[in-house]
Amino acid sequence: MGTAVLHTEKLCKTFSNGGFQQHVIKNLDIDIREKDFTVIMGASGSGKSTLLYALSGMDRPTLGKVFFGKEDISGYSNDQLAIFRRKNCGFVFQSIYLLENMNVFDNVMTGALVAQKNSPELIKRRRSFCKRSA
Repeated sequence: MGTAVLHTEKLCKTFSNGGFQQHVIKNLDIDIREKDFTVIMGASGSGKSTLLYALSGMDRPTLGKVFFGKEDISGYSNDQLAIFRRKNCGFVFQSIYLLENMNVFDNVMTGALVAQKNSPELIKRRRSFCKRSA
């Protein structure tokens, strides 16, 4: 069994709507291990996206802790979380979020440019990808 890459302790996420508390995630302990293939499944509204946002630092848990390796990212500042996500996370969103003033190639390159990985090899790979998906 591989080492836990992501680990939560008593993870909770609660939303408040009109004075009503909705507990989407309640006291979740989870280990996602290195080299495992992990699937998050559930009905619409069951908290899948909320869990992924909490694990990646895109949203803060109400209570509990999230560990990446041995590092507790729960207490990271917004800037630290942005750096963490840039270095360690990748998302393919259900909805398409493209910048309208950019072509497909530039939209694909945006993540790499933010990470300052504008290498010729990366550009070549992106061009190859865009040609195949046209």
